[in-house]
Amino acid sequence: MPTKGKYLAIWGLVLQAGYIFGIVISIIGMLRAFPQLADATTIPLQVSLAADITLSLYATAIGITLGIVGAGLLCTALFGVKYRASWFITAMWIMSVLWLITSPIGIILGIIVMFYLSKHKDEFTEQSGAGDPLRST
Repeated sequence: MPTKGKYLAIWGLVLQAGYIFGIVISIIGMLRAFPQLADATTIPLQVSLAADITLSLYATAIGITLGIVGAGLLCTALFGVKYRASWFITAMWIMSVLWLITSPIGIILGIIVMFYLSKHKDEFTEQSGAGDPLRST
């Protein structure tokens, strides 16, 4: 069912953006915490510093979780449901390049997706109503 694949692909891309937001929030939190580090000689400052670091770690954990779920949805749309819209191949090429700069799991996933996309590039065609037998009158 193409609609299911479309929704999986869109939600996967949205959740991948959650990964980026989690990392950005983590960086902002750490930038707030580091200036306090030099002055953290009293207990109230140490508590404030710990709270900022904790917030950064929570943001990172939530972002990584969203990214993993998003990658799973994208892979389900690509491999399981076999969603084949022309915009999806472009999005998957971009995501596979971005996965290459992440952890070893991202590198492996990026290489697998790039290999799959290059082998099955003819399956991703522009879907128009002209050649669709279900839409012919």
